[in-house]
Amino acid sequence: MTAIRGLCLALALPCFACASDDPIGTGDGDLLVGEPTIIHHPKQPMVVDVIVELAAPGTGELVHSTDSLTQTVLLDPAPGEAATTLHFRVRGLSPNKTHGLALQVETADRERSDAWTGEVTTNPAQPGFIAAFQIDTPDSTLVDRDLRLFDMTRLFADEPSGVFLVDRGGTTRWHVGEDNGVTSIADIWSGLALRPDGSISYVRRNTAYIMDELGEVHMEVNSASIGAPAGFHHDLTELPNGNFLVLGYSFSEVDYADEGVLYVAGDMIYEFTPSGELVWSWDCFDHLDPQRRTVEFFNEQHMIHDPVAGLDGYDWTHGNGLVYSAADDTILLSLRHQDWIVAIDHGSSEVRWLLGVDGDFTLIDDQYWFFHPHSPQWQPDGSLLLYDNAVNNPERPNEQAHSRAIRYDLDFAAMTATLVWSDDDEPFLSAVAGDADRTSLGHVLRLDSMVVDTENGGFYSRLHELDPSRSPNLIWSLQLPPARFSYRAVPLSRWIGEPSAL
Repeated sequence: MTAIRGLCLALALPCFACASDDPIGTGDGDLLVGEPTIIHHPKQPMVVDVIVELAAPGTGELVHSTDSLTQTVLLDPAPGEAATTLHFRVRGLSPNKTHGLALQVETADRERSDAWTGEVTTNPAQPGFIAAFQIDTPDSTLVDRDLRLFDMTRLFADEPSGVFLVDRGGTTRWHVGEDNGVTSIADIWSGLALRPDGSISYVRRNTAYIMDELGEVHMEVNSASIGAPAGFHHDLTELPNGNFLVLGYSFSEVDYADEGVLYVAGDMIYEFTPSGELVWSWDCFDHLDPQRRTVEFFNEQHMIHDPVAGLDGYDWTHGNGLVYSAADDTILLSLRHQDWIVAIDHGSSEVRWLLGVDGDFTLIDDQYWFFHPHSPQWQPDGSLLLYDNAVNNPERPNEQAHSRAIRYDLDFAAMTATLVWSDDDEPFLSAVAGDADRTSLGHVLRLDSMVVDTENGGFYSRLHELDPSRSPNLIWSLQLPPARFSYRAVPLSRWIGEPSAL
């Protein structure tokens, strides 16, 4: 046990977890030295480590006895390398449940054989855990094998909130949650992204975070610490140099001919290092015309509070998404209350172009521009995918609006935006938030954050996987429980904790 304890310290594992009450099972006395050590992680019950001591250098494989959709990886040594200590990590285990595991070992003088079978009982789930979600799959052979990562909240209620990773069967494979209720928009887990090293980044409660698969926080940058007292909101994106872009607020007094001087809230983009050093910023008031207002400007429910001035500002721009392109050092900024996607030159801070109504492009092959956009995403062919809430179009009443995922081909020579794809779901309305992302197979995972429930009243959130190459596009759907809200849903081709291939 002394050797194991030293290994735990070297790997920064919690040694108090080494002593396990799990029923270990049976092993091959000729292959193993003692019993395997089971390590439970206090902040993540769905991940368990198994450390095995061998009598002679060898290689091994650990599998779940009944659940083939869990993932087991060898953390040490490198795959294929023989060693006397094998350290496995098992992901995707249901909490508060007994799991059967089986180990096969191969040494230089012995063919692969069963070395150990045993049981591991996982710790209780974190608050708000749901074991499985309701799904509908017309044809499972068509569905992308990607995992799906999404946040889930009950808005303005004293109920748990958290983040879920589910497989295509709707089974939860990773979850973090807490009891604290959601009393404001800042409580929502926003801007979820999987980082190259397998950790996740997100914005919550005016703070930018990096969290690893075990629930440990590795970055925590508060908005006030970089000079953004009104807070962070909506999105966080990582740059190739390791810095982060995040949305914040800017305030200004603006003189309008009809109303006089009003206090107005715009958007800021902040770039900061992981250590919390501010290195660049961009202010909407410096580059866009505050005289351009849409109907949402006058919605008092969207007023933004400035803690410095002690005033509430009219929500002029309402930024909700950031995308960075390393190819041309360009930032895309989605502005809900301007109905625009704005392209910003990162080096000069100048606006390159505006996409949307009254912007720089002529719309081709569609009757209406998008309204209240979310989640722009560049595609491998150079086209642009985004979510169109489609509400507050002055040319069409909201009762006729149809929320959708759409994709444009942008011609920068002719300055045209051609609609090349729009999903063919039955018409529905999701007026708030929403997401659309490309899966590894080239499908589209669309999140409808707030679908109006015409039968029962209220709303619900749902995920639809769409295959643009067939009709109907819909091949898979997952529905959250009633009145639960999700801001972002991300298809993942690797597990949380699994680094990207070099």
